[in-house]
Amino acid sequence: MQHAPQVLYSSRDPPLEIRNVANLKRSDDVGYVTFVLFPQHFANPDRMQSTISHIQLFRDYLHYHIKCCKAYMHSRMRARVAEFLKILNRAKMENKEVERKTVTGRTLVQR
Repeated sequence: MQHAPQVLYSSRDPPLEIRNVANLKRSDDVGYVTFVLFPQHFANPDRMQSTISHIQLFRDYLHYHIKCCKAYMHSRMRARVAEFLKILNRAKMENKEVERKTVTGRTLVQR
């Protein structure tokens, strides 16, 4: 963990480096991820390549985990709905058609 770049997340407010850029959205549904790189991350070509590669893959990594969380939430919601439907189906009253007869034994027919 000592060699990893620092990662900062800020919601709504853009980082200082891009705060003056025109047409930036400033709303509650916008967030910014900032990587703080130090000279040690560029000490030799292999480390520099590794650092750049990890930062480029971060977006895919983040999207993958967001999709997995969404799929998990949906599967849990489907399971809960199935359980609630079982409970509702058990609570339904069955309409049993009972044959109604008169005192003399004749069957009543509904019209």
